[in-house]
Amino acid sequence: MSAVLKPTVSNIINLWFSADTPLRQYRIKLNPDLWIACQHIHRDFSPPSKVQQLDKYRKSDKVAFAKAVQEQLGHFTPSTDN
Repeated sequence: MSAVLKPTVSNIINLWFSADTPLRQYRIKLNPDLWIACQHIHRDFSPPSKVQQLDKYRKSDKVAFAKAVQEQLGHFTPSTDN
């Protein structure tokens, strides 16, 4: 089983917002660049809903966080939705 993650919105959300389990710790260990980017973005991130508690983030807040992490990593692909 490979736990090296692609920096997709879903993977970033699952890594940052999921419960702290041994599997999550393993994924963090195998993806240090992604984890460091999440930590860096978290320090200055202001969610669109203005909620400050992670457990109260809306889906749109989590997606905005993940996209900010992607930008930090240089993996951002603009949405094609109009």
